[in-house]
Amino acid sequence: MRNALVKLVFLWGLLAGPLVAQPLPEACRNGPVDTALGFSPWPPDLSLAGVERAYSFIAKNGNIVAHHMDNGVPWVEALTGKRFPAHLRADWEDRLARTPEGAQVFLALTPLDMGRTSLAPYWSNRGDNQPLPRAWQDMAFDDPDVVAAYTNYVLRGVEFFRPDYLAIGIEANIMLAEKPDRWPAYLRLNAAVYRAVKEKYPDLPVFSTVQYEYLRGIEDESKGTAQMQIPAVRQLLENSDLLALSTYRYGILHPNPPRANYFDVARKFGKPIAIAESGAMSREVTVNGMLLPAFASTQADFVNMLLLNAVKLDFPFLINWVNIDYDGTLEKLPRDVQELAKAWVYTGLQSYSGKPKPALKIWRRCLGQ
Repeated sequence: MRNALVKLVFLWGLLAGPLVAQPLPEACRNGPVDTALGFSPWPPDLSLAGVERAYSFIAKNGNIVAHHMDNGVPWVEALTGKRFPAHLRADWEDRLARTPEGAQVFLALTPLDMGRTSLAPYWSNRGDNQPLPRAWQDMAFDDPDVVAAYTNYVLRGVEFFRPDYLAIGIEANIMLAEKPDRWPAYLRLNAAVYRAVKEKYPDLPVFSTVQYEYLRGIEDESKGTAQMQIPAVRQLLENSDLLALSTYRYGILHPNPPRANYFDVARKFGKPIAIAESGAMSREVTVNGMLLPAFASTQADFVNMLLLNAVKLDFPFLINWVNIDYDGTLEKLPRDVQELAKAWVYTGLQSYSGKPKPALKIWRRCLGQ
């Protein structure tokens, strides 16, 4: 009954118009973009074949790889200068070996946990996402040991991957919605790491990424602190070379239609804009009992809008975070993670069965293919 009601609301939106943006012109009719276009290597299935399939898709349909790591930091080893855990080294070596020849690299690291409010978990010999050692559990972001360890970790990451772009924090402004009192300490950590990287690699673009729906106050969790977002992000950008955004559309009912003025808020900051991660669903899914209706055509509209702005605003890079729908991976995730993961499962540009979506046609045209 509830799903039927949501569908009726959706159909009324189609008729009445307020939920649907005006059609935009098709991107790249005048030729390919200069913007680097790519994906993260998140696999469609948790298997070796799934990983190989992801990298193969990226090689054929992109020219930049987003090595996005928000699954922990080897805090102790980074602080003491010891060799990084074997699990981490194996992950990094595999990523580097599989990165397509000639592709640019966007390395995204973060000192934040998945909730974007606390210190990232520990990446130890036991694996990633391990509990923090006792001595680290109550440390602030600007604790001298945290600053030293995270700076060393980032510098070692840059030395290993030699990236073209570097994020030293992921979706940092989400913190303002939950733990705004921690923001000043995060800014001090960000500034220290930014300065250290730029001193050694002055030509490398360095930044913390910003969640765009939180910045604009359109996510429910951000509405109560929306007035804090713009001034806080201005502070963040004092030590940032780009305004690198994550931006998503979770179904047609999400208040984030692909309108022509989509990036007006971002443009006010006066920084070059890049898209660190993005996505729109191509079919409906139910998350926590709520139907999120979506279609392949509405995904194409969203991707088309991003690509139009890539040309208009001269984005250096644009990442569609999911490459291929990950039905196989979803089935193997822990039950408590599955529900959240549903919100991205159909944001790939190819279906799990291998069928290209309308958005991929536009994407490939913008690559000159």
